[in-house]
Parts: sequence; structure tokens; C-alpha cells
Amino acid sequence: MIEATAPTADDTVKKKSYHHGDLRNAIIHEATTRARSSGEKAIVLREIAPVIGVSATAAYRHFTNRQQLVEEVSARGFAAMGERVALPGVTGAESAPGLAAYLDLRNAGIAIVAFTVAEPAWARMMIETLGESPTVGFAASDVTDIMQQIVDRGIAAGIFRPGTRIRDQRVLWAGIDGLCSHAMFGLKPMGTPEADHATARTLDLCMTDMLTAEGLRVRDEATLPDGIATDLPS
Repeated sequence: MIEATAPTADDTVKKKSYHHGDLRNAIIHEATTRARSSGEKAIVLREIAPVIGVSATAAYRHFTNRQQLVEEVSARGFAAMGERVALPGVTGAESAPGLAAYLDLRNAGIAIVAFTVAEPAWARMMIETLGESPTVGFAASDVTDIMQQIVDRGIAAGIFRPGTRIRDQRVLWAGIDGLCSHAMFGLKPMGTPEADHATARTLDLCMTDMLTAEGLRVRDEATLPDGIATDLPS
């Protein structure tokens, strides 16, 4: 357990105790709050330590350097993104498993874009650290694993081409990454009805090469919403 003192509002000193693991989580929580507001540049251990009431020396016992903390915050960002991507699928999948798989993958793409719209500074940091860190890469792979499970369902239902691997779909990722760039860098207004329509249209176009002839027929005959689909189109 680590004990630290922190000044209270009335300048009295209050003792704060951290059990094993608590201090690390407190540091990550404060760093994440800063990243969500201002991105990577706001993560500075010597500034975070006094905010949570410990010395910089105590903070550095849990993170050998700043980059390690940045990677942990980025990894948690991908975990938060994965929670959106893994939301329950459309209802009624039993009656039309192929269309349901298509909509669930489309929903996953929309969820990634929506996360970036909601968290542009955090998402930018996540992308900037993705190629450099095994920790971040492992967390990001959890998101693509969820999407691959959807693709596998669609393959079994005859809507996606056999052997389709989501990691290899460069056209789809180009669409998703481009939309996310609009949010991260403020290139285009996002979160508007027009942007939602553009997002859905982009994903539909970018998923086309993944589809079988039956998949194209099923997709083109359906009336699809611009946002997250919760039910199969009637």
C-alpha cells in the first residue's frame, strides 16, 4: 500500500491510501480523462501525480516512462471502442441470417466512426500509437476479432465471400479510416444527418467487394437506415 498526502479545499492535509493496483488505476484514469480532452500531449506523469495526491516518484513505480502510460490509455480506448462494436446484433436474425450479418458488420463500422466522433482526441492518440505498440495492437485486435465473428456468420449464410478476412479488407478500412479522419481532424462536420447518411453510404459501397451474388441481391433489396440498425428491415 502507498500512502500520500493531498491538500484539500480548505488547505488541510488529507491522507490518501492506495492499495496494490489502485494507484496504477488512478493514474490511468486521470491520464485517460486528459487524453479524452486534449490527446496525448496532456499525458504528463509529473502533472498527473499531484492531481491524484502522490509524488512523481510513486507514479513512476508503476510506469517506467510516459510512453508506457500512453500505450495503456490507447489500449483502453480500443477496449471502449470494442464495447460499442460488440453491442447486441439486430433482432430477427433467425429469419434472415445473411442480412442480419450484413447489418451487424455495417453497424460495427458505424460504431467505430461514432466512437471517433464522440472521442476525437482519444481516437487520434489510439491510431498514432497503434503501429508502434504490441499492447495497443493486441487491444485493437479484439475489435477486429468481434468483426470477424460477424463475417464468419455471413459466410455461413452465403452473404460474404468464402475466406473473407476482415483484417485484409483494405477498401472497407479505407472508408472507415477516412470517415474517422473527418472526425479526428475536423475535416468535415460529423454527427449530423448528412454525415450519418454519408457514413452509411460509404460503408455500403466499401463492403460491396466482400459480398457474394446472393449477398448483393439481399443488400440491394433491403431498405437500410442511415444509423445503427436494431431490427431487420420489414
